[in-house]
Amino acid sequence: MLLAICANVSYAALGGRPAELGPRQVPDKTTRMSVGSVTYARVERKLDSGTVVREFLDDAGTVFAVAWSGPFLPDLKEILGKHFDALAQEATKARGRPSRVVVKSNDVVIVSGGHMGAFSGKAWVPAKLPAGFDPASIDEGK
Repeated sequence: MLLAICANVSYAALGGRPAELGPRQVPDKTTRMSVGSVTYARVERKLDSGTVVREFLDDAGTVFAVAWSGPFLPDLKEILGKHFDALAQEATKARGRPSRVVVKSNDVVIVSGGHMGAFSGKAWVPAKLPAGFDPASIDEGK
């Protein structure tokens, strides 16, 4: 299921620049947020499929976290960039188990799950989180 979206895309996404997610009818919504004295941006994109993707960017424009929710999985290879392989590997191991895949390493944390019509997930790069940023605040659909 998760492996089926493995398109050949060269965008950096998580840990790099924001992903190119194709045409959208609704403009992106950017919200400036802060944790203590550190500011960051949350960019929300509603894809034509109805799925919402939220990217969290530091002041340099680097994506340090991402979340998604909706009726279809977004292009996870594009969103996760170089971290997609860790998810694909874990999804292969999890075959036959519940539809939730979790990757936890020093490099990346990814939680993805759902079923037809209701997918959600989030991912972050621990080393790139702004000081004081709580990963629990990475919403999956709020």
